[in-house]
Amino acid sequence: MWRLSNLNSGTAMLINSHTKIKALLSVDQEQVIAALVTLNKNFSKLKNPVLRNLFASRITIAEACKISGTKVSDFLNSMELIGFKIDQLELREKEMITPGVFCITKEVIELDVRPVLKLNKDPLKLILDQVNNLKQGQTLKLINNFEPIPLINLLMERGFAYQTKVIGPDLVFTYFKKLLKADPDQISELKAAVSNQGDLFNEVLSKYNPASIHYLDVRKMEMPKPMLTILEHSENLKSGDLLFVYHKKKPIFLLPELEKKGLSFLFEEVQEGNVNMLIYKE
Repeated sequence: MWRLSNLNSGTAMLINSHTKIKALLSVDQEQVIAALVTLNKNFSKLKNPVLRNLFASRITIAEACKISGTKVSDFLNSMELIGFKIDQLELREKEMITPGVFCITKEVIELDVRPVLKLNKDPLKLILDQVNNLKQGQTLKLINNFEPIPLINLLMERGFAYQTKVIGPDLVFTYFKKLLKADPDQISELKAAVSNQGDLFNEVLSKYNPASIHYLDVRKMEMPKPMLTILEHSENLKSGDLLFVYHKKKPIFLLPELEKKGLSFLFEEVQEGNVNMLIYKE
């Protein structure tokens, strides 16, 4: 078994699931890639200089594992075999980004970036130009040969929801849609509607069978993950089911999306920075 020559001195680099791929490659690109290809042939894409430059500085080990279909623990173990030091607290799977669930609109704009990648070019600018030109109600369908995790992270930060469909080993469709924001008048009405709900929260809660109550805690999530996660979990709510959400605040901009799905919601303010929310279908 090969070992990284510059780690034999006992100064092995400490890595975990948050370590960027670029950091691994900077130690010994050839041996790291060889070890990863042995682990999973999907990592052979790292041999392509354009794909390597496109991903290495943008994605973490956890994200690379999601793209390739590899367990984080297996990845870390393979790196340990060639001389890296593993943070033992990280030998477990990490929670990945949560897709926003949405209805793909009839007006879909397709962008196939495979020809661009074939020319060893970075398609990011082309994709962002298309995203910036999206009109209200349009959905961008990105055609690629892998799941674009760095792009997904970037667009989620800009308020986009996404869906990924793996069609085949080298064909992936990723759909992006900007979440709608309510107009100021609608927001004022919603704030007034949820400002004083009295004992209705507990009254509704008491009507549900404990076995049909689903709990979701989004208080430690960074924006826009709380909104996207709630949308995902509320997508398939049926009559008789109740989603109990622990939140830091009343997510006013989420409410129009819930109303479109025919869902009702109630709030209970426990204390500052701690709000309980009920989502259900009447």
